[in-house]
Amino acid sequence: MSGRWSFRITLKNTWVNRVITYNKGYPRLFRCAVATFLATICVSTAVSVADEQLMIDRATRATVLIKTHLKHGFIEDESASDRWRGSGFVVDRDVGLIMTNAHVAGYGVSTVRVQFEGQKKFAEATKVFLDGKHDVALIKISPDEIPEGTSELAFDCDYSLSRGNRVFSLGHPEGQDFTVSFGVLSGAKDFHVDGSYFTTDLVTEPGSSGGPVVLAETGSVIGMTTAGFDESDIGFITKSSDICPILNLVRERKNPSRPRFGFQTMVVDKELSPTVGAVFDNTLPVKIGDEILSWNGNLWSPREHGDLGDAMRGYSDDAVQLTLVRDGQETSLSVPVTVGRSIHEKEWIYFTGLTITEDVKADARYVMGNTSAPLLHIETIDTDFNDTEDVEFYRGVDIASVGGVSEMDLKALYQMLSEWPEESEIRVVARVFDWTPESYSHLMSHSFTVKDLDCSWCPEKP
Repeated sequence: MSGRWSFRITLKNTWVNRVITYNKGYPRLFRCAVATFLATICVSTAVSVADEQLMIDRATRATVLIKTHLKHGFIEDESASDRWRGSGFVVDRDVGLIMTNAHVAGYGVSTVRVQFEGQKKFAEATKVFLDGKHDVALIKISPDEIPEGTSELAFDCDYSLSRGNRVFSLGHPEGQDFTVSFGVLSGAKDFHVDGSYFTTDLVTEPGSSGGPVVLAETGSVIGMTTAGFDESDIGFITKSSDICPILNLVRERKNPSRPRFGFQTMVVDKELSPTVGAVFDNTLPVKIGDEILSWNGNLWSPREHGDLGDAMRGYSDDAVQLTLVRDGQETSLSVPVTVGRSIHEKEWIYFTGLTITEDVKADARYVMGNTSAPLLHIETIDTDFNDTEDVEFYRGVDIASVGGVSEMDLKALYQMLSEWPEESEIRVVARVFDWTPESYSHLMSHSFTVKDLDCSWCPEKP
């Protein structure tokens, strides 16, 4: 090679994977430039690796293992009673706030305990707020239970998807506690009325839910591991833009619930639309086909602001001024609004495997003939009870009568059950709907003895 010799330098790390050939026969200036270039890459790479390790360590310290014992499940829970594990992370150290998924904390009556890495004991947690649409929960522990050196994780609330962004998450997949997983953001999935999510190739297994998803470039949280596809390795991430409004309102000690309306808007061409599609209360001034433009002067579009409930999250007045288009004409009218509340705050009664609440959904009242009477609702049925064997109705149905009495509220039902003769059976009649093109309902019944009577307002048993 005419006095020249060469050697190959291979750089292998997260960012660089190149092979450079260095020829001795090149001028000294060129060789020095190459050497300087290589040194710069190595130094900057080393700094980046060190920074990334600091991010991982910080996220690990902020992450918790959550153990949940579901006593009386609500319909949003997968079962009537169960135990499971999940993940969470500190978002406000001063008050002890921890972020996780609602399905990890449990929608129904449950005990929740959290543990930091290296701890032997679990801390008892209380539920602060649960949001069913985005599967978000905020739970709280005493700040004294948080280890020294633990910092809260900060959200990038304005993050928008950039496919290929490198991210990492912390969690406990399949019992592998406090495990870090690297991946990329691959896209987004819109479930419309059920929310939209980022998609990723991060490890998403039972125990991963509720863990922070951190942008490797900045160390900011851009979402939370929420679910995975059974048929593939794709995971779903609740977006920071959907989490931050909830967290910020809780920090301000405001109610972050979505308000309730007596109407719904349409899904058109698989997209949420501003067009009214169902009106559940015929006293409301809105009509099917109205196109909503704004609320209280705030311009609104589902594409930019989410559905109307998300856009008005935390709204606490009893009416809202809607500007809409009807028959080509713009008009403004006042519409009643009901203040929402966290799912876990529903009042409930439990006996003999049945968890019962009052159904406040406008569409349920509409289906039952626009009734204004209390509508009792079977949330879940615990089939471990002998009395619940061969029950022909299922969880989620509304009750037509109990003990021959209809139109009772929960307090009246509890009074009846508490006075019911021991060992005597009480008949529960439920209205079951067949959702066919000719939708119709029929009544089904089952008899129970009253056992293990409990309620949300009952004093806790010793």
